Amino acid sequence: MTVDGWLAVLAAGIALAASHTTLDVTTRLSASSRRRVLCRTLSGALALGAGLWSLNLVGLLALGTQSWADTDVTILVTAFAVAVLDLMGMLAVFAGSEPSTSRILAGSTAAAAGISATYWTTVAALGPVRPAGGIVRPLILSLTLAFAAFTSAFWLRYRVGPKPSWTGLVGKAAAALLGAAALLLMPLSAWQGASFDFSTLGQGPGAGRQLLGAALGAAGLAILAVTRVAVFYERRLAERTAQCARELEEVHTRLQYLATHDSLTGLPNWLLFKERLAQAVADTGRPERAIAVAVLDLDHFSSLNHSLGHGAGDWLLSEVARRVGSVLRPGDLLARLGSDEFVVFIDSLAARVDAETVTRNILAELREPFSINGADVSVRPSIGVSVWPDDGRRVDDLLAHAEVAMALAKERGGEVQFFQRGMTDSMQERLALENDLRRGLAAGEFALSFQPVMSAKSGRIITAEALLRWRHPQRGVIGPSSFIPLAEETGLMIPLGEWVIREACRYAAAWQLTHGSQIRIAVNLSATQFRHQNLVEVIRSALATENLDPRCLEIELTESAVMTNPEESVGVLKQLRKMGVTVAVDDFGTGYSSLSYLRRFPIDKLKIDRSFVRDLATSRTDESIVRAIISLAHSVGLQVVAEGVETEEQLTSVRALGCDHWQGYYCCEPQPAEVFGAMLRDQTESRVAVSGRFAPLPRAAGAATLP
Repeated sequence: MTVDGWLAVLAAGIALAASHTTLDVTTRLSASSRRRVLCRTLSGALALGAGLWSLNLVGLLALGTQSWADTDVTILVTAFAVAVLDLMGMLAVFAGSEPSTSRILAGSTAAAAGISATYWTTVAALGPVRPAGGIVRPLILSLTLAFAAFTSAFWLRYRVGPKPSWTGLVGKAAAALLGAAALLLMPLSAWQGASFDFSTLGQGPGAGRQLLGAALGAAGLAILAVTRVAVFYERRLAERTAQCARELEEVHTRLQYLATHDSLTGLPNWLLFKERLAQAVADTGRPERAIAVAVLDLDHFSSLNHSLGHGAGDWLLSEVARRVGSVLRPGDLLARLGSDEFVVFIDSLAARVDAETVTRNILAELREPFSINGADVSVRPSIGVSVWPDDGRRVDDLLAHAEVAMALAKERGGEVQFFQRGMTDSMQERLALENDLRRGLAAGEFALSFQPVMSAKSGRIITAEALLRWRHPQRGVIGPSSFIPLAEETGLMIPLGEWVIREACRYAAAWQLTHGSQIRIAVNLSATQFRHQNLVEVIRSALATENLDPRCLEIELTESAVMTNPEESVGVLKQLRKMGVTVAVDDFGTGYSSLSYLRRFPIDKLKIDRSFVRDLATSRTDESIVRAIISLAHSVGLQVVAEGVETEEQLTSVRALGCDHWQGYYCCEPQPAEVFGAMLRDQTESRVAVSGRFAPLPRAAGAATLP
């Protein structure tokens, strides 16, 4: 018996292509979602069925013993349907997930049965030829060998093939060869004992059979090739889709992280902290367990940021976050609210003392200086704490109460402050006062009172210190100590201070015009005003508007305001001195009191703080201090003013020590502008007592209660 060698080679090629495609299709089905399984199973079964059917036909054509005249087309079509249905069952076994060993065995059984059924149905369609010795033995043998080959092929493909190394490549190749061998078992059983003839190609009596076999083989290979290409591009598309999905997930995760975390410190931000706190508050399964919220603020951080630079400030914030996080318990959460403010969620407290322990640990950790650019920098934290459920059951209430406690801790110089019920009343009063302050500035409720500064020798008025008063429509006259700190914090000090400068210049010009005497007006500047960039321009504009001689204006500054930024202070003071404005240092003796800055800064006067004058007549220590200050000032060409002179004994003492000027209640209390104008008129008309004490003077309403 002779077998056409070329058709046999074509059959082997079809078997290899069908095997490789079968393994690829089953692999794709294992990774498919449920929505795509049916479509892929049906299309894969049709393609693989066509390949198997054409393989059997080409194999039988290579044998050349069938009677083609007796071919039953119906049975031949049935053979194709058998192949498709059986392979559909095999593919269904592998669909949906990575197959287990039992599913591999079931799929191998279905594949072996499908191969055998398709082959023998095709043989039946081509004629009544039967193998010698019957069909049962070769059928059982072919089924067994096909099952073993497919089991080995599927095992290699799913267990070894996915490995990324060369082992995976070898496993895939071996699986394809075993699958091809399983598909060729039936034709090989028919070719057993035959010789292969490669002598004729498209010639002789077998030319028509070769042409038919080539056409059928080409059709089968084309279908398998299309399927293989479709599977390849579908896999590439799935990989790209999966890659895009991963990238989108990474971007989404990153955006989610950025939306809920602080970019500088990496801590959770306000949104994530509030969400976590809300979950804890809503958790009803925490019997007798409390929650604490601690808001932490770094006092004067903006000054550190300006002096050290923003890079150093950012590093300091990150280091603060690291230190605070290092002392928290595993269940606690640290978040950054913004700028220099942090918040700590302290979970599962048995008592308030647990929250005190945590906050004390935070303070202890932050008490150690931070080394920045070789310099040690200390920070002063203020911590406010509220406890659930005692201080509030809602998230917003807990946070608001912790903020209130923190603000009070800041006012008291730092450390820790727990919320108490009365604190909200003071904060509401503070908010109301702030609103009234804004309204009062717009409504013109502020006025100046004036206290004379007397010459120690002549007893005449040489300067008038302008003191700000707020005539509140409901609260009456309010002194500066009650609203100046609030104005500093809210930014209202700049417009309020400018109004004071312009109003003082207006009065000085008016009294000069009315009484014909040049009276110098002293105006106190806060540290905020002094550091403001347009201070010099405001003073120059106020003087020009009233056509006032700059020598009629005196600026009073505290030592701390001058020393905040010495280099900048020197520049501003030189500009004022160049204009002709007098500069005085107020409350001298309570701050730096350094001879070096008296020589360095262009100032004209020192005003001795009232604390040294109060016991001057009875305390030798205070007398020695005042004598030293006067001697120091006179040695560098400065005039000296004694503040807070309230008795004749004090006045006698300051005169005896050589003080140039004095002011205080012994002369009079601060007076409204119209009363002070009358005092100037009296002085011009020489009706001033030799002692320098005015009598009698009309009083402004409420003046006795003012400092």
